[in-house]
Formats: sequence, C-alpha cells, structure tokens
Amino acid sequence: MRYAAQRLIQFLLVFVVVTFMVMAATRIGSTDPARDLAGGAVSEAQIEQVKEDYPYLDKPLVVQYGYWVKDIVTGDWGRSYVASQSVVDMFKQRAPSTVFIAFWAIIIGLVIAVPLGVYSAYRRDGMLDRAGSVSSFAFISMPPLVIGVLLLYFVVTRSGVFPTVGRSQYVAPWDNPVEHFENFFIPSLMLGLGLGAVWSRLLRADMISALQSDSVLMARAKGISPRRVLWVHALRMSLLSLMTSVALQMAALLGGAVIAEQFFGPKGLGDRLVFAIQQNDLLVVQAIAAFITVFVVLANLVVDLLYAVVDPRIRVARSLGG
Repeated sequence: MRYAAQRLIQFLLVFVVVTFMVMAATRIGSTDPARDLAGGAVSEAQIEQVKEDYPYLDKPLVVQYGYWVKDIVTGDWGRSYVASQSVVDMFKQRAPSTVFIAFWAIIIGLVIAVPLGVYSAYRRDGMLDRAGSVSSFAFISMPPLVIGVLLLYFVVTRSGVFPTVGRSQYVAPWDNPVEHFENFFIPSLMLGLGLGAVWSRLLRADMISALQSDSVLMARAKGISPRRVLWVHALRMSLLSLMTSVALQMAALLGGAVIAEQFFGPKGLGDRLVFAIQQNDLLVVQAIAAFITVFVVLANLVVDLLYAVVDPRIRVARSLGG
C-alpha cells in the first residue's frame, strides 16, 4: 500500500509540474489572455464570449491553473474557438489515431527486437548477429523523418501496396480490420523500425550476460531443454532493461507520431497539436500536454507493476516494504 501511495503522489506531482509549466509558457508575454484563447485575430464579440466563458483570466496564474484543473477533473476541457469545437470532441476524434500509431509501433518494435536480440546473443558473433548489428546501427542512425521518406517512396509510391495510406479518416480495427491495417501499418513501421533496432541491441547485451549467469548454468545442468533455457529462463532475466526502455520511449514515441501523422495520416493529436501551436489555440495545447503527461506516466506505472511479474524478487521486496 505504501508503494502504491508513493507512486500516486509521484504521478500527481509530475502532472502538476508539467501542466503548470505548459500553462505558464502559453501565458508568457500575453497582455490579453482572452484574445489569445480565442486564437488571436478575432472580433470583439468573440473576445467577450471568451471572457464570459472563462471569467478568471484576469486572476493570477496559480488561480487560473486551479480553475483549469477543476474543469479538467469535471470533464469540461474547454473549447477550441479556432476550430469551433469542444476539446473533448476533438479528443474523441483524434486521440485513437495517435494511440494506435504508438501501440502498433511498440508491437512492431518488440516483434523485431525479441527474436533478433535473443538469437544474436545465442549465436554471438555469428552471421545473424553480424547482420543484425549492421542493420540495427543503420536504423538507429536514421531519424524517423528519413525512414518515413524511404517508406513513402519505396513502399507507398512505387509499390502501391497500401492505397489507403494518407487518408485522414480514422478507422477502428473492429470496424474494418483490413483498412485499419492499411492505414496504420506504414506510420507504425516508420517508428517501430528504430525502436526495434535500439531494443534488439539492448536485449542482446542483457541476454549475453544472462546466458553466462549461475542460474542459467544450473538450469542447463538439470537437463532442461536448450530452447526452454533460452526462451524462458534467460529471456525472463533479460526483460527488465527492455521494459524500462519501452516505458522511457513513450514520450519520444508520441513525438514521433507527429511526424508519422504528417506523412501518412490518419490525422491525430500530433497533427492537431502542430495546428494548435500555429493558430495559438492555447486550450488545445494545454489539453494535449495533459494527455501526453498522463499517457506517459501511466505507461511507466504499468511497466513498473510488471517488474514484479517478471522478477519475483521485486515483488517480495515491495511486500516487505509495505
């Protein structure tokens, strides 16, 4: 219980610090917050409407932040005066695309990293290990923007295999699995290739160490099959660093989704964030920053809880610590 309480306090602190800093950044140099929230070049009637909707804009920043948090908690995320749409409706339309790009990128990265990392460690300095090293370093060296250009040219433009790439309309996997796959495979692959390259190198290093550990040597001495030793005992010992890296990549992954959405669509929060910054749509910027903060912190919390599943020693230590 004490551990859970500590994690909850950490979550709240991170949320408050990040969202307050974002609000402070949007207010720097502002002489007319109502005009800024309305999107800049608007009529006096629109500015008066903003003042009526948010009567606390003339109060100190801390007080404004308190009102904003209260509105967020009660489900009133504000309204985009630029797009003439509530922020909640915007999230319902945009958030699924960004979440699915990040989700499938992680899946692709793990599908690449786990087999390559395990077999590269098992056949250390062999042909697969050498080929994996070269390809991994190549993708690590290339930013997602370059990978996106290559995929756009060779896979989309030249081959024509994915005709629905670039459509802005989001399609859920349960509505049309084929079209969902066509929409999300390429943007997720753009991010997943780099993740898989990093994670395979990380897993390889940990697997080499695990295969030389006393527990693995004892498992071999007991006559356990080499396949089980490799894929159960050694892999389980090597997962902690991989899980930590997955959690730490969440913020960068959402940032990469901005590029992926610009290249391939469907348009999600990343594309909307760029537009909101360009149009000075401050309530949307604050809401997306809050969403990203919650998403990243919750992902780290899930991984933190999975540590106890992978390594029983962590579970025992937490139970002893309360």
